[in-house]
Amino acid sequence: MKKMFFYIVLCFMISCKQTVLTGFQDKPVVESYLYADESPTVKISKLIPATSDMVLSDMDLNKLSIAISDLTSGEKYTLTASGDGLYANKELTISAGRSYELSFPYNGLEVTATTIAPAKPQNLTLSKNSITIESGPGMQEVVEMDWTNNDGSYYFVYVKNIETIKIPIDTHNPNGKDFFRDKPTNSNHYELNPRSFKFYGNHRVILYRIEPEYVLFFQKSDNSSVSISEIAANVENGYGIFTGINSVSAYLYVGKP
Repeated sequence: MKKMFFYIVLCFMISCKQTVLTGFQDKPVVESYLYADESPTVKISKLIPATSDMVLSDMDLNKLSIAISDLTSGEKYTLTASGDGLYANKELTISAGRSYELSFPYNGLEVTATTIAPAKPQNLTLSKNSITIESGPGMQEVVEMDWTNNDGSYYFVYVKNIETIKIPIDTHNPNGKDFFRDKPTNSNHYELNPRSFKFYGNHRVILYRIEPEYVLFFQKSDNSSVSISEIAANVENGYGIFTGINSVSAYLYVGKP
């Protein structure tokens, strides 16, 4: 479930289309988010050359020798392809606090990336478990989020309406987004703006703890015209991102006055 929420965030942040690049050099595009206590998956895709006379390598995206190493224990895990450039290994479970390295050869180069699976956010609290929001103008209730952040780590807030039947707050705008998020922060406090909620009902409030490479990725991809294949957050000899994530959730009910 938390992966689904996170992928929605990513689709909101970046264009899902591949990008046509000039000055073409055939390098892979990596997309991998290591969730603590889950098995990893890695998605590999290709760039698109700008003109037909630029030659792609003959690398088969489903026949790459992809591995993830647990740098803390020294163990190395080979990933298995399942089609469409997607790789996984169910024998590896990502552990919070450990370092991981992705590696595989591609077009004569060694593609590598390292990250840490961060610890779970601690002591998340909401100042209220429920609020009421009026459909028109007027003073609205603000919800304060607080958590422990003694080391200046980065966090990311994402809020999603989880009702099956969506009841819009503004009946004149019934097709608003049922989620919202804000940019990464290294604070320990966040205010949920009542005007950001578009629907009544139960909401899942997720606090993600993220690594610095994701902050860089966010900053570069915040422009919706930018594709992941234009970003090299922490991938050597490639594009994309390989990063660790951990999260906790709270729940908030938005009701009518």
